[in-house]
Amino acid sequence: MMNTTLDPDLLKKMAAIFRQNEIFANLEQEELGQLIAISSLKAFQKDEIVFTEAQQAQYFFIVASGSFILQLKSNKTKIFKPGELFGEIGIINNKVRTGSVRAYEPASALMVSGNKLFDEKFVDSKLALKIIHALAKKITSYLRSKEQISTLELIKGGENHYVEFKSSLRMNRGSGKKDKAVEMGILKTVAGFFNTQGGTMIVGVGDEGEILGLEDDQFPSYDKLVLHLIYLVKMRISPLHMDFIHFDLLEINGKYILRVDCEAATSPAYVREGSQEYFFIRTGPSTTNLKISAVYDYISKRFHNAS
Repeated sequence: MMNTTLDPDLLKKMAAIFRQNEIFANLEQEELGQLIAISSLKAFQKDEIVFTEAQQAQYFFIVASGSFILQLKSNKTKIFKPGELFGEIGIINNKVRTGSVRAYEPASALMVSGNKLFDEKFVDSKLALKIIHALAKKITSYLRSKEQISTLELIKGGENHYVEFKSSLRMNRGSGKKDKAVEMGILKTVAGFFNTQGGTMIVGVGDEGEILGLEDDQFPSYDKLVLHLIYLVKMRISPLHMDFIHFDLLEINGKYILRVDCEAATSPAYVREGSQEYFFIRTGPSTTNLKISAVYDYISKRFHNAS
């Protein structure tokens, strides 16, 4: 139902702003009225903060005039112009923001209440589902394309302090047989990232960045491959460190690779091999087994303020 308490000119203006975005362009007038009723139009001064990455998501936004700039945690930026939508990822995920947004110049935006969008007292459930599906499709398409682009960029950039390639998860490509040393190499890299500043390991890529794929590991499915890596981390490092590792299967040039993003952990990660435990750190583009005499001092400095 249209909110008739608003000024008619403002209602028309808000409807026109919604219709600038493809997600809302073909909605019926009554459907549009429900969305207008849970929205407000707000002006922002240049450099005024819309939200920070630490804030819980309550609204998503459609740019009415001017422009806004998003700064991600990676320091990458994106400009949003009239008709474009931002802030929807936090609404869909029900998590904190992925970055911060401020007005790039004097600007205005429709603020759409994410909480009311999910409340049948304000928005019909069929309409809410239609909007959520459209937003989710947009987000999924965006994330997939950005993930592949960023992964290709990582591969093109080669190995470094934060990036390492692994040709396989468990198979020695020379002998064509399963090799525990290969698995140990995987765990060394993961633990090294945990214990240093985090990083990305890409499995199915050769030392020179050639896309090899995951088929040679001979798992019955890619899900089984991921589950095997999860098992290795849990059993030979620690289940507690699973909070710091994220997996993405990506198809590049017709072959699947596994991207493993590791955050800097808040507690030391040791790798168990038989009765021995090893402590690894990243040193440039390689992983180093730290001597026992140096482990205590390193842990004291690295993890003192990590929690």
